[in-house]
Amino acid sequence: MLLLGLVLIVVAAALIVLGLFTTDNGDINDPTATMLGLPVGSTTIFVIGLVAGVLLLFGLSLTRWGSKLQMRSMKERREMRKIVQNAQSTQNTDTQPLDGN
Repeated sequence: MLLLGLVLIVVAAALIVLGLFTTDNGDINDPTATMLGLPVGSTTIFVIGLVAGVLLLFGLSLTRWGSKLQMRSMKERREMRKIVQNAQSTQNTDTQPLDGN
């Protein structure tokens, strides 16, 4: 999830940069702009910005959720190692012979 979130953030950033660097054609009566050589209208630019914003928010939430899962997993592994070490040390002390016999 962490990786997917980061990918979505990169895609959103690319869309935002793409939307920012659209060039207009210089004609006030014709509101179309060119994006990657293709003519686009103001509605298309708005939709691209909207999609970029949604992708950015979704990517951030996935990144946050993925990092929480990873931290929880690391904490559980750490606790399991402590439990296993305690069990092994208890087992080792139980199997050692007494000094007198």
